[in-house]
Amino acid sequence: MSTELTIILTVAVAAFVRGVSGFGAALIAMPVISGLMGIQAAAPLVAIIGLSIDTLLSVYYRRSFEWNVVSRLWTGSILGIPVGFLVLRFFPGSWMLSGLGIMITAYAIYAFLTPTLPTLKSQRWIYGTGFFCGMLGSSYNVPGPPVILYGNSQRWSQEKFKSNLSVFFCGNGLFVVTGHIFSGNYPVAALQQYAIAIPSLLIGLSAGTALSTTFNPIIFRRVVLAMLVVIGIRLLLMGM
Repeated sequence: MSTELTIILTVAVAAFVRGVSGFGAALIAMPVISGLMGIQAAAPLVAIIGLSIDTLLSVYYRRSFEWNVVSRLWTGSILGIPVGFLVLRFFPGSWMLSGLGIMITAYAIYAFLTPTLPTLKSQRWIYGTGFFCGMLGSSYNVPGPPVILYGNSQRWSQEKFKSNLSVFFCGNGLFVVTGHIFSGNYPVAALQQYAIAIPSLLIGLSAGTALSTTFNPIIFRRVVLAMLVVIGIRLLLMGM
């Protein structure tokens, strides 16, 4: 299978998962695309794909998000993004692949267990969550796990969960893509691959959003998590 076709199919699946569950696009796209292109080349491509998805979902869920929550997450994210770029630039690729594999595997196992988290009341938690989201977003393109854990601890409803995550990811993705632009990380080849993936992105996201109200997300989520465990272990072995 060619690189372009693999990217098209991966983006379609990632966008579909994002539309159904409210998260997970980067967790699916980044491991596959980084395995094809290397993590340094995959990071800016997945970032602009993620920004496109989040922008569309932000418009769709624009009436349900909490501004005071999202703005504090953004503040922490702005501080964490430069740290992530330093990690991306100076850390060996093998370390990053191993780190990404460990993080994805650990998150998937955690999500399988679905423990009940205590409610985090201190404002330090929300700023810290934003910081780690920014750092992981600019380096690994996976800003989701920290804010997903935080949202679970706050007992957000499904609508509020999807809305807050979509708007936060949109702003966070804009910061990250801007950083990649100023770092010169968007060669013509990356933009061409992005353009090729746009139709599959729209199809996958539309299908996922349409099915999100009728599809059984629990069974589907367990299948996705099982896939993530396999992908995470594969990346860990590649890094080693």
